[in-house]
Amino acid sequence: MIDLYYWPTGNGLKVGILLEELGLEYRVLPVNIREGEQKQAAFQRISANGRIPAIVDHAPHGLIEPLSLFESGAILNYLADKAGRFLPAAGTAERQKVQEWLFWQVGHVTPYLSQLQLFKEKAPQPQAFALELLAGEAARLYGVLERRLSEVPCVAGDYSIADMAIFPWIQPQRQGQELQDFPHIRAWRERLKARPAIQRAYAKGRDVAASERALALQ
Repeated sequence: MIDLYYWPTGNGLKVGILLEELGLEYRVLPVNIREGEQKQAAFQRISANGRIPAIVDHAPHGLIEPLSLFESGAILNYLADKAGRFLPAAGTAERQKVQEWLFWQVGHVTPYLSQLQLFKEKAPQPQAFALELLAGEAARLYGVLERRLSEVPCVAGDYSIADMAIFPWIQPQRQGQELQDFPHIRAWRERLKARPAIQRAYAKGRDVAASERALALQ
């Protein structure tokens, strides 16, 4: 059994997608970040950074004690390695390509696109400089992904945890992007949206917090 400490944000959804793809037994333990539950001491003993998602694996390979992990990229790597799916074998070029795009998502996509959404949706007053800067970076990131998907069907070649990590963060309406300008992203999104595991992950997200904006699949 894996405990998933979770809220249906972009980062929460990507771990939910992988768990559904793998068919692993897990239970969702909501952490309502809108009510500040991520600040509670009990949760911070599991996630030292006080952010979702986090997991506790009660049957980790080769360990007697349960294993807790925070940081979505680390969780994706761990679960894919444990199951032997969606992450190529260690020491291969294919694995490094997955890591390249996973780290791109963690290091660029989430920081810039989440800040853009924050300034657009939560700032008490419009912040023209920040919005212009972040909107320009969003367009650049969409361009990077568009060029990559013009070459391959999925970001690392085959469907992998890199796709699962990026998919929930491509929210064009919130980010001021028109998918008609990015036909390869649009086609990739449509293929992924049709996957039963992704549909199940989003349905479970709606069970937790149906009003979360990340759950809208434009």
